[in-house]
Amino acid sequence: MTIQAGAEQITVEVVNPTADKQDSAGSPIAPRLDTLNGKVLGLLSNSKPNAEVALRAVAEKVKETYPDLKIRLYPGSIRFEPELLRRAIEESDALIGATADCGACTSWLIHDGAQAEKAGVPQVTIVARGFERDTDTSAKVFGVPGLRYVVVPRVFTALTAEQAAEQTLPVTEDIIRALTEDAGYDRTAVAEPEEDAGEWQESYTFRGADAVAAVDAFNTFYLERDFGDGLPLHPPTRAKVEAITEAQGRPRDELILTVPPLHGRGTLERIAVNAAMAGCTPEELPVVIAALKAIAACPPPMNLSVLMSTGAFAPVILVNGPLVKKLGINSGRSPLGPGRGNRVNIRIGRAVALTLRNLGAWIPGRMDLDTIGTVRKNIQVLGENEDESPWEPYQVSQGLRPDDSTVTVVHTVGEWDLGSNHGPADRRIRSIAARTPTLAQVGFMTSTLAGLQGNEDGLFYLLPPETAKKFADAGLSKDAVKRFLLHNMRPRIADVIAPFIDFRERGLVRPEWDWMFQLTPEEQRSQSVQAFNDPAAINIAVAGHGTPKEFVFGTMTTPITEKIIAIG
Repeated sequence: MTIQAGAEQITVEVVNPTADKQDSAGSPIAPRLDTLNGKVLGLLSNSKPNAEVALRAVAEKVKETYPDLKIRLYPGSIRFEPELLRRAIEESDALIGATADCGACTSWLIHDGAQAEKAGVPQVTIVARGFERDTDTSAKVFGVPGLRYVVVPRVFTALTAEQAAEQTLPVTEDIIRALTEDAGYDRTAVAEPEEDAGEWQESYTFRGADAVAAVDAFNTFYLERDFGDGLPLHPPTRAKVEAITEAQGRPRDELILTVPPLHGRGTLERIAVNAAMAGCTPEELPVVIAALKAIAACPPPMNLSVLMSTGAFAPVILVNGPLVKKLGINSGRSPLGPGRGNRVNIRIGRAVALTLRNLGAWIPGRMDLDTIGTVRKNIQVLGENEDESPWEPYQVSQGLRPDDSTVTVVHTVGEWDLGSNHGPADRRIRSIAARTPTLAQVGFMTSTLAGLQGNEDGLFYLLPPETAKKFADAGLSKDAVKRFLLHNMRPRIADVIAPFIDFRERGLVRPEWDWMFQLTPEEQRSQSVQAFNDPAAINIAVAGHGTPKEFVFGTMTTPITEKIIAIG
């Protein structure tokens, strides 16, 4: 951006924070069938509630028109196992997928449908209203922008089996057309209208009676275009962006990473534009880049779930090493709070969030389908209080050196203040275990998300220095504290299984947990079970200052640590 004073107005030029428009040509859809008679219609069920009900209902309705049609069900998961998807594609002449009615499940189902289209098998996906934009964007990302789908009025998870079948049957003719007609399928009849963003341009110019008015015009425009987070933005002047990029000693057009969930091109310059809008200095950009790389390194299927789910999930970023002090990242009192002491933390977190938004389409209603949302999506950053900690820094526990500066990304599902836990070490640690919520997620108990090991759910504790010193003085290492918590958080079996009764009825509970459902109600209420099986599920960092009040995040992935490549 440049500011030029004219006779009556100030002119402001700002740099575009989004990536150049991607080539959306992709692959064409597979040729459609002349008839479904004598063909095999595969039903791809991703295990969502009522998916199989809807698929069977519509398949039987299709069979009324094509009596020689053979129907074959493929019960899978959110992200089909590759071998099962390969078999479904090889054995079927056409496929119907369901259900696309949450963020990550929609994207993964479109991913699986795109694989079928590329292999020459026509498919159609059943999508709940409100998830059309997610569907269209995912189809482009996975290389089949013309992928076909039909829309039903409501999410299937909110319906009874009878209602699910009832809302699906009216789209039967649309499904038949989508599978058999090369030219007769009208995608605009189901697609949610896209906002016309116009032709992509490198910069925008704004004018005002003075500099404040010009910057106000810039903010109004950028926020209306969803380039911002709702708060006023720093104008990304060309001078600011160049100062940030030139300080890195790398080409400005270097591709640093593809930014999830859209996998947009994250060049050094585009990341720098977003960092400039957050007010970052050049020295802070390497932390932003390392955090983005750690987020992108999350393995599937959680790489999409953590950013696209209808649940309130969000990354939290822990910084370790010499850069914490050098940059002024707060690790002491209230490191997750507001104010002067946290301005660096806030700038870095905001830059990460803006980059995910503008290069990864992590925007509510587009690729972020969160139902209620969470303030943690204003991404939080804190440093570990290494100076006051009696234990080794977090990055050392991950196999790195004390002089390595790192970020650790923790994908969180919630946060809890554990209150005041007083007394000697043994009483305090038991109090922490007793106060800790233990909310098992679907990856722990069920096979709904393919490719998970069952150890992704966990806890990340932030212990204040006084608590850590109390434990260390009692001879407890960090690992000893983790082991104690692992073995002493024991919720009632009745509470553990309550959210998963429906999953068991649909055959989705992991076999090793079925014994809990076979107990009598009295046994389920009177017996407890260890909340987590894997020591890796419990993580600890030392942060904050003052009163021994502990804090914990629930997590849905194992933490991911990335080294920071600092300037110079």
